[in-house]
Amino acid sequence: DARRFVDIMLKQAQRLDRLVEDLLIISQIELGEMRFRFEEVALADVGAGVVSLMEARAAAKRLHIDNRLPGDLPPLRGDRDRLSQVFVNVLDNAVKFTPDGGRVTIDAEVSSDQVTVTIADTGTGIPREDIARLGERFYRVDKTRSRELGGTGRGLSIVKHLLHAHGGKMEIESQSGRGTKVSLFFPRQTV
Repeated sequence: DARRFVDIMLKQAQRLDRLVEDLLIISQIELGEMRFRFEEVALADVGAGVVSLMEARAAAKRLHIDNRLPGDLPPLRGDRDRLSQVFVNVLDNAVKFTPDGGRVTIDAEVSSDQVTVTIADTGTGIPREDIARLGERFYRVDKTRSRELGGTGRGLSIVKHLLHAHGGKMEIESQSGRGTKVSLFFPRQTV
């Protein structure tokens, strides 16, 4: 019993630590106190680095991550660490909410004025009425399940704020039981 209670306390302490970190990030962004180091960034490299971080978690669920980001994407002007955080938060949700044996696909499109990265999964999906609220602080679609999986309800809010700081935006398409597609729009800028 003691070991079980210690394990519960450890998981709750880790969840609270993530919550505090997320709140600090959101506060810093909103107050204009977050320092960004803008430089030329290759999104394909950022994506590959994040995929390698997620591979073990995906493998544990027998998920396949199909990284289709072309190496010749135009470079963007951005903060490499914050862009990695955007990818981590979205990909973490895709892995977390996709059942065993599912698939996550990362792709990109380039137009004259923007680069659009999409992360699509074969997961549980999101009810239509909840999509508009995603990205709000503290909003979670399935509070019980998010808590069980370690979510703090701040991940997509951080993504939304970080994309805004980079002049971009996020759009989400989903249906319950049919997966989710998150589109990240980055403006093409002179680097």
